[in-house]
Amino acid sequence: MQAVRRPLRAEQAASQPGGAFAAKYSSPYRADDLGLSFYTTAPSVEVSIREFEEITCGRLKLLHTFDRLCGYQISLAQVSDAIGSKIKPELQKSDINLSLAYPSGPAQEAVYPSVRADFLRRDALSHFILRLAFCKTRESREWFVRQEQRLFVIRFEDLNPEAREKFLVTSGIECTRFKGTEEELKELQNTTSGAKIWGDAQSGSRKFDMDRVFYELPFNVLQPGLIASRRVVLRKGKAFIPSSALKLILANRFKEQLAVAMDVALNGLPTALADPRVGGFIRLIQEQGMQLLLTPKASSEDIGEALSFANFEDIFERSFPPCMRRLVEKTREQKKRLKHAGKMQLRPFLKACGFSLEESLRWWKQEFCRDPEVDAVIFDKDYTYDIEHTYGRKGHLQGQNAFGCPKIINFPPEAAGQCHGCPFKSLDGNALKQQLFQWRIPEANANEIFQLVKNGNHYQLACIEYFKGRHPGHEGDGVGNNPKDFFNESCRFYTSKKDKEAADSPAKSPAKAAVAGK
Repeated sequence: MQAVRRPLRAEQAASQPGGAFAAKYSSPYRADDLGLSFYTTAPSVEVSIREFEEITCGRLKLLHTFDRLCGYQISLAQVSDAIGSKIKPELQKSDINLSLAYPSGPAQEAVYPSVRADFLRRDALSHFILRLAFCKTRESREWFVRQEQRLFVIRFEDLNPEAREKFLVTSGIECTRFKGTEEELKELQNTTSGAKIWGDAQSGSRKFDMDRVFYELPFNVLQPGLIASRRVVLRKGKAFIPSSALKLILANRFKEQLAVAMDVALNGLPTALADPRVGGFIRLIQEQGMQLLLTPKASSEDIGEALSFANFEDIFERSFPPCMRRLVEKTREQKKRLKHAGKMQLRPFLKACGFSLEESLRWWKQEFCRDPEVDAVIFDKDYTYDIEHTYGRKGHLQGQNAFGCPKIINFPPEAAGQCHGCPFKSLDGNALKQQLFQWRIPEANANEIFQLVKNGNHYQLACIEYFKGRHPGHEGDGVGNNPKDFFNESCRFYTSKKDKEAADSPAKSPAKAAVAGK
């Protein structure tokens, strides 16, 4: 009787909502890869124009969320721990729902094949459409590949151990699970820094466990960074890697394959753009999809005052955004030339605001020669080429566009002697307060800026608040995505103010005019 009751109890437990461990373990989909893919084959399916646009915009919105949360400071190894709790709700509530979970009971298992097929369709379509839109320029390619890599890592981390091993095999990576003795396992744990599995980063826990699952694979499939950081152990041509580092190997292979696929997409781009049904939408994504990263080229419809060498001193304190104003003021204060990142940030901005090539050469020579180590000869020899390159006179002859706010915010941290990036992110609390005081920002606006930065890292909202403090009565509309918009809106504000003051001022009476004439 006992032999009969045990399976009955297990069967009853398996049928309970939520499932016991035995039910979860016995699921036929436990080794499923949840649709994780290298996107090697484009889908051949029918799709309506409306769905074509909706799923593309949904995925693009999600990728921008990755970019906003990760920036440049969070590595692939840290993505899941650092932003996992924030990004997963975004995956589920995004317009196309790019999240697929394991079925938790018989009812869900029954519909899982159809749910999975629908997920694969939406996921592949949205990926390949964005691949077409982002394959045109180097900047857009790099951004797209970086965000897709992060999405890949998050999905791989959600797989069951059985599914991860199965995915490794289907990916063509030759590896076997390490099955040594307990002593050999401890030796690997003690000699591999990557074997530590830390507690939840969100809670600040510093406790860790040791990874007990290692894999053996040829060392030549590893990227050099894993070896240099001692995340693996090498022995007789074999690499022993903890399971927590598998995602880095797969993510690197994903990046390599996607980079090659972007070249293939570029070849097919003209055909897609020529299609009257989708060509216009793809062009729109190309132009607007990167607007948070790169400022569009200036158009003839831009109104406001153009920057010139003659009016620079009057305009830069009044209308430069804080990220650009700080670069100019810091170099003049220290009498030192800007380092590479600072020059990359400021050069195309000055060009976009109106500086001609001749004016840029003249201004940069004036500023750099404040540095005792730079004279006119050194400037002409070492720095002229970069300025001409910005204007498309040298190099690839395409010039350089100004960076947008998220790109500047995510610049690497400043090292000694450097000045670049967003001051609301670069400066700590006291330094930021002092800087806002020096810029004569009203106290109410300064307090709001400090709260936005301290309580949420809302750097772009802080910049809008800075603009409102410098432009009384303005609501900050049209500001916060890129420095060029800040400059244009500021110039419009002061031009309008000047015109209004001129219109409101009373005409001189004949008597006053006569007195003035004398």
